[in-house]
Amino acid sequence: MDLYNYQGQNNDNPLESMTADEILKAMEAGLMTGMQYDNQLNNGGGLKPESLDYVLKNLENRLDQLVFWNELPRQRIESTVHQYNQLYKYGQNVGIFNSEGETPTETDSIYRRKSIVVAFSGVTGQVTHPGMIVKTVVGSLYTKEVENKTILLQTELDKKVITSNRSKIEQEFDGVFAQHVEGINDITGGLLGKTSEQVLDAYFGDVSVINANGSVLNDRMVEDAAQAVVNDRNGVIDRIVSAPIVFNNYVKLFHESKRVIVGMAGGVVGATMGQSVNDIQTQFGKVSVKADKFFDWAEAIKLGNAKTSDKAPNAPIADTTAPAAAFVDAKTKFGTVHAGNYLYAVTAKNRYGESEPTLLTADALAVGATQSVALKFKSAGSSAYPETCFVIYRTEVNPVSKDIADFYPIFEVSKTELAAGWDGAAENTVNDRNRWIAGTKSALVYFNGSEMMEYLELGGTMKLDYAIVGPRRSFSVLNYGSPVLYQPGKIARIINIGKIGLPV
Repeated sequence: MDLYNYQGQNNDNPLESMTADEILKAMEAGLMTGMQYDNQLNNGGGLKPESLDYVLKNLENRLDQLVFWNELPRQRIESTVHQYNQLYKYGQNVGIFNSEGETPTETDSIYRRKSIVVAFSGVTGQVTHPGMIVKTVVGSLYTKEVENKTILLQTELDKKVITSNRSKIEQEFDGVFAQHVEGINDITGGLLGKTSEQVLDAYFGDVSVINANGSVLNDRMVEDAAQAVVNDRNGVIDRIVSAPIVFNNYVKLFHESKRVIVGMAGGVVGATMGQSVNDIQTQFGKVSVKADKFFDWAEAIKLGNAKTSDKAPNAPIADTTAPAAAFVDAKTKFGTVHAGNYLYAVTAKNRYGESEPTLLTADALAVGATQSVALKFKSAGSSAYPETCFVIYRTEVNPVSKDIADFYPIFEVSKTELAAGWDGAAENTVNDRNRWIAGTKSALVYFNGSEMMEYLELGGTMKLDYAIVGPRRSFSVLNYGSPVLYQPGKIARIINIGKIGLPV
């Protein structure tokens, strides 16, 4: 008897004896999972076991993608404050030639002592007692959670070791970019007593800061960076580090500049097309290409984004009269290339996160080639967790609509910097002179040795278990440390590297 023939009769088509509703019911029942049958009468679908893959599919990043963090030299320290000495000058140029029998002119070497303060970072996890007992596809849930939180912390450190700034959030360490700004200014007298405008003028005017101005990375920029390090600052180079998209566009540009003849005598036959660039040869030595997914991490946001944390501050308040205004400025970097229409927004930020964005331009603001933009806003106040700084966001040129546009972070200002006026602006006002171009990246060209930079660790990355006060196990993964740039002038930074599609 055909098992599908409920009348016990032969039937070439077993479905003919079933109604359309019965067929539909059978099909629907087959798509239900075990829990959906709980306490329900069913046609047999509840008898099938659930099928679950015992290999966890990881949607997050891998540890091997944290290239900068993984390859950064380490030094163990024994205090929360670490000091080191710099040889600033061999001596003054006093002249080396003398008369016969004359004692050469005396000159003293100049040294400088610097200090680095450790920052305390960490994340906390928790697993209930039943969660530790049940069988899971990952084995021990507690072990897996420790692993997850370790990767999470190190991923965030890979980002922050580049971009964090203690002057904006006092609990952070100064990242590579902040220390580079300070180090370049040290060459011209230091930060003390300088306005934000003077600090930025000194930095962006330095030979070790190469402005791509929105262009894709090319060989000329790498040569300029190598020249700055080796010839101007007496350093050495062995690598260039940036985000993968920077090198992706570099390779695209390389392809477009080459001709390959296929099939002709002396040409390419059966070729593997494409190019993987592992090194770039410069006049001053070869640099290895190091792509880090999280290098110069700057996520775009959209209007309507919620605050990132319950403890994030309230959104700032735009000025009621002129929250964004273009003005003629001799120091503008917009020029004819980047003149156009822009949208601006601002968020308030503390160590816990960022507020929702506040739009500063109801409509796209027209910015001419000779103009900069003055932005005016204030703190919302009345927050249990007030902001310590503000993040300025801007769209790429000529956005279609504010509702769908991506807003990119271009720079941050502390509350103190806002009150004083930022980059030549009046009090409680911020100037955008297009020093940073929205949607672009940076790259570093330098030598990756402990004499150049290190990560100072007070104990390294570690797990700390807490006392058991209930049917659960809590722990934190911690890191106490800080990056340090010993010779910042011997590190070249290529800024404002664009992507294909940006105006150049």
